[in-house]
Amino acid sequence: MTLDNGKSELVYQGRRAQRADSRQRRKAILEATLRLIVKEGIRGIRHRAVAKEAAVPLAATTYYFKQLDDLISDAFTYFVEQNIDQTRHLQEESFSAVRQLTPEQMHSATGRRQLIQQLTRFVLNHIRSQAGSRDNRIIELAFKNEALRNPQLTRAVRMANQSTENLIVEFFELLQLADPLAAAQIVHGTILNLEFQILSGAISVDSPLLERTVTLMVKGVIPASDATALHNSNSLHTQSA
Repeated sequence: MTLDNGKSELVYQGRRAQRADSRQRRKAILEATLRLIVKEGIRGIRHRAVAKEAAVPLAATTYYFKQLDDLISDAFTYFVEQNIDQTRHLQEESFSAVRQLTPEQMHSATGRRQLIQQLTRFVLNHIRSQAGSRDNRIIELAFKNEALRNPQLTRAVRMANQSTENLIVEFFELLQLADPLAAAQIVHGTILNLEFQILSGAISVDSPLLERTVTLMVKGVIPASDATALHNSNSLHTQSA
C-alpha cells in the first residue's frame, strides 16, 4: 500500500489472498480484528477470538496470519487505508485556501487574517469529525500504545504518522515557512491532543477553549504578514534538514 503519492509505504505482512472470495475472507478477518480492539483492546486479539468474531473457521485466521503480530500489523495497515482520505481532504481544503490568495494578499494583514480564519475553521471541523468517530480513535490509540511493545507495529505506526505529517509539511512549504517540519509537529501534536481531550470528556466539542486553542495554534505557525518572515525559508530550512 502506498500513501501520500509514494512518500511512505506500508505493506501487508500476512499471506496474500488471490481469489475474490479469499480476499473477502481476509478482509472480514481484519475488520473483525478492529472490532475486537474496540471491545477489548489489543490484548483481546487471539486467533480463536478473531475467527469467532469474523464467523470464519479458526484455520482461516492461522492460514493468512501464522503470527499474531502479522495480524495486528495488517489490521493497522487496513485501518490506515480506510482513513487516509480524511487527512487528504483537510490538506486539499488548506491548499485551496492558500492558492486563493495573491502574493500581495498573503503579505497583507487582511490576507493573513483571512487565511487564519479559514484554517482555524478547517482544523476545528477536522478535530470534531475525528472525535466523532470514537471507535476509530480507540483503535488508533490502541495501535500506538501497542507499537511501544511491538517492533513490527512500531515501524508501521511511524510510517503512517510520517505520511500524515508529510501532508502538513507540504502545506507549510507552500507558505514558505522557515521551518515547516517543526510547524507540522506543532499542528499534528495539537490536533491529536485535542482529539484525546474531547474523547476523554475533558473538553466539549463545542467548548470555547477548543476554538481558542486552535486559533492560537494557527496564529503561531502562520508567518507574519511582512515579506521578510515569508522569504527567509530557503537557507534556514537547508540548515535544519
